[in-house]
Amino acid sequence: MEKFEALYTDEALESAIADAFDYREAFSDPLKKVTVGLRQFVARETTEVIVAQRLKRMPQILSKLQRFPTMRLSQMEDIGGCRAVLSGGASEVAGVVRRIRRNWSVIDTLDYVREPKPTGYRALHVIVERDGRMIEIQLRSPKQHEWAEAVERAAGRSGYALKDGDGPSELIEYFRQAAYALALEELGEPVDEGFDRRFENLRDQVRPYFWG
Repeated sequence: MEKFEALYTDEALESAIADAFDYREAFSDPLKKVTVGLRQFVARETTEVIVAQRLKRMPQILSKLQRFPTMRLSQMEDIGGCRAVLSGGASEVAGVVRRIRRNWSVIDTLDYVREPKPTGYRALHVIVERDGRMIEIQLRSPKQHEWAEAVERAAGRSGYALKDGDGPSELIEYFRQAAYALALEELGEPVDEGFDRRFENLRDQVRPYFWG
């Protein structure tokens, strides 16, 4: 936030922040429409429908603009986002993606299952356009969702933006290895030899972040 304050007078800063809030709010209706549609698509593929939505919080928007100085607000793909947790495996995800492509204009697809983020994050992201706004759809498996929720809880306790890779190296590595193990568990494959020993060592290192 300090970087933005240094660039503007108080009046200009107030105006810029007001414009950013107005721009964010313009995603509300498109997001609701996409969420309703996604819920219908998921319901046609499975009986268990777990769909949620959120508008990116303003501090997160400003933080992302700071991390990517050349990014314009209009280029941000995740101001409006919704997600579905799908337990039926790759075929269920593929079915939902087919319905998305058949009904909406897809801007981009980001496969973080095949190529996980450096933090270990895994999910399939589909960016669609609705009413002139880009909306991010996240399709997660239960294990991927479990991992993401654990990272959010740890971030809240520790004060680090862990999902962005911001935090102590041992804590980032702990969650990266946890994501690796969960991904193998979903595939029914064993972890490599020595994993349990390495992970237990990491657990000891990060214990203070969880239990003080």
